[in-house]
Amino acid sequence: MSDFVRHVPVHWNDCDPARIVFHSHYVRWMDEGFHELARARGVDFAELQVAEPSFRGSPLVNIACAFRAPAMYGDTLEHRIAPPRIGGGRSYRVRHSFRKGAVLVAEGEQVRIWGMAGPGGEGLKAAPVPPDIAARLRGEAGTAAGR
Repeated sequence: MSDFVRHVPVHWNDCDPARIVFHSHYVRWMDEGFHELARARGVDFAELQVAEPSFRGSPLVNIACAFRAPAMYGDTLEHRIAPPRIGGGRSYRVRHSFRKGAVLVAEGEQVRIWGMAGPGGEGLKAAPVPPDIAARLRGEAGTAAGR
């Protein structure tokens, strides 16, 4: 299992008037990064919804982000996502860090669920992540996306 790494350029519209990244962009980047990790590891939520109409995705139910140093217009951040911690429960955790060179800029954690339609096809309920999907999201060797 290895971290998923992507690079995020800081654009003008990501910044406040002081040219420092506005906090909400880290939340957006964590969400985008998680979905990039999933696709790169062979988990396509749109395809899963077609195959299983009661599947509602993997919604975010909690998030935390701590800011350690400023990132500014023109920087490129390394966004590192640790393999999701998926146990036997209905929620799982995804850790994120953002670095500018050796400097830790921000770090955070998402809590997500495996969402299925509730009774009668209405609402949303959490279900355990299917084992094959969990293995792919973690990037474990031997899975189709982990080879």
